[in-house]
Amino acid sequence: MLIFYGLNMIRISKLPVILLISCFYASNLEAQSIFEPQVICNGFCSADSILFFSEVKSGDCLAKNSEDSLGLHQIKFKNSQAIPDELLTVFYYYPELAHLKIQVSSKAIKQTMNCRPSPLNIFRTKPNRRYNLIINNNKGKYIGLKFNELSFNIKVGWLGHELAHICEYEKMSTMQTIRFALKYVGSKEYVRMVERNTDLITIKHGLAYPLYDGTDFLLRNKEISAKYREYAITNGLSLSEIKCFWCSLPTVNE
Repeated sequence: MLIFYGLNMIRISKLPVILLISCFYASNLEAQSIFEPQVICNGFCSADSILFFSEVKSGDCLAKNSEDSLGLHQIKFKNSQAIPDELLTVFYYYPELAHLKIQVSSKAIKQTMNCRPSPLNIFRTKPNRRYNLIINNNKGKYIGLKFNELSFNIKVGWLGHELAHICEYEKMSTMQTIRFALKYVGSKEYVRMVERNTDLITIKHGLAYPLYDGTDFLLRNKEISAKYREYAITNGLSLSEIKCFWCSLPTVNE
């Protein structure tokens, strides 16, 4: 009896581990549908039209939208009480994210900006998730592009790319988010797949030219390090690909 009881205890103690592993691999398979394995545009598009090369300017969307009309009551700032025009503008293109809890802060990071899920999201239900949008303050070890010196159009394009990441996070379960973080840190191929998918989401939300403008700026700016430029070229959509995907959108061809 004691031996039998002991064996059952061993089996029972392993059960949570087995279930955890099973859930992890199940989420691993489900997460494949979040990103396209290859983002390729089969075609060519010159897009030499005023429709493509139309800059987003301060006030273009603000005349019709405001913080109240967009419902941006969950956006919190560490260093400022007012929502900058470029962030208010970009939510015009992402109205489905306006209800989310997003904290915007400025600190020393490697990139010009990035958007991350809050680590505490693993303990929260999906409606209570929170996200951190961080902009490099250029006061630490990593001195990069100064956000305030970028054009309004480029700011909107890059903020649009960061909000596109949130679109991806919102599709993930907690286990999928954990797997995403591990793979993003450990696999260059996965980073490339994620970033190209994120660029595509940005284009689909109507920010093709702001994204194009920012990419062109990176390629032409002589102050940017070769390493940063190589990262952008390797992981993002090329200028011709951005045009190609823009031309393939139904709204463009109607």
